Amino acid sequence: MKNTFFALIGLMIATGTHAQCNELFISEYVEGSHNNKALEIYNPSTQTIDLSKYRLTRWQNGSAVWTRQYSDILSGSIGPNQVKVTVLDRRDTTKSGRDTAVFLSLRLKADLFLSPIYDTSYSMSFNGDDALSLDKLDNATKTWLPVDIFGKIGQRPQLVGSTRTIGWSDSFPHNTGLGLWWTIDKTLIRKASVKQGIKSNPAFFNPKTEWSIQTENMFDSLRTHNCACNKFPAKIENAQSFNLNLFPNPAENRLSAFVQGDVKQVFVSDVSGRQTILQVQPVKQNGFAIIQIDINNLSPGLYLISTTDQLGRSYTGRFVKQ
Repeated sequence: MKNTFFALIGLMIATGTHAQCNELFISEYVEGSHNNKALEIYNPSTQTIDLSKYRLTRWQNGSAVWTRQYSDILSGSIGPNQVKVTVLDRRDTTKSGRDTAVFLSLRLKADLFLSPIYDTSYSMSFNGDDALSLDKLDNATKTWLPVDIFGKIGQRPQLVGSTRTIGWSDSFPHNTGLGLWWTIDKTLIRKASVKQGIKSNPAFFNPKTEWSIQTENMFDSLRTHNCACNKFPAKIENAQSFNLNLFPNPAENRLSAFVQGDVKQVFVSDVSGRQTILQVQPVKQNGFAIIQIDINNLSPGLYLISTTDQLGRSYTGRFVKQ
């Protein structure tokens, strides 16, 4: 294992320092409840990039040795200033245990579903103690080299004085349980100031340096990203995610939703992920669908509302029931 790890480090150093804003990196990390796992990949460059030259790797439980099932090769392409969202492939709502379905509100955000069978492909079955890497195939050497690393490869955070494994934290040395645990039961968003990925395995991984922290099962920031490489955030139409405007918000009895285009279905989820399909009759006006939603039967709290149109595009928003 030690020889493999140092060989990996040598490959990382050999990649050198690429110019900023020219290479893909991970822009969002979702480590939610159950199987709600997702990664968002961002293209800060001015070029369309072939995703089949990239893979996602999970360095399971502190491993520094790669084996085939730890990685999933991506597919398709990603345009300039565009994001792609990868989600753990658990879509069968009749399953339970390690095959429990991902929440619908997260499934609607997916561009790629990965790791469908745990025993043969489980890069996306990560927990807060697993390092991850986005790797690129080097055509000259036929070697996969990291273009971004999340966590520290070869390290597994563990609570001092306990056998409990945890996540990386914001307090040095970041892997012993001191401070706030950032990489477990959280959503993390890459800061706009970050213009490239981490290509060399860090001596220490402090998530606070390049990430902002959100609560567990917070998915509505997926499919767009703000980066200093570009004047504007990732284009909504490129990311295939569209605005859902809600009024009033907070609301007591009735909520109005305004969506550009058509509406096929409307879903409401509470913070625990329980979902309800709403029966609605949209009214079309000036290219918008206007939906009147009765929320009298909802308990006070925060809710996620999602709609899909006839083309399968998703529209999401959050509202507070008073």
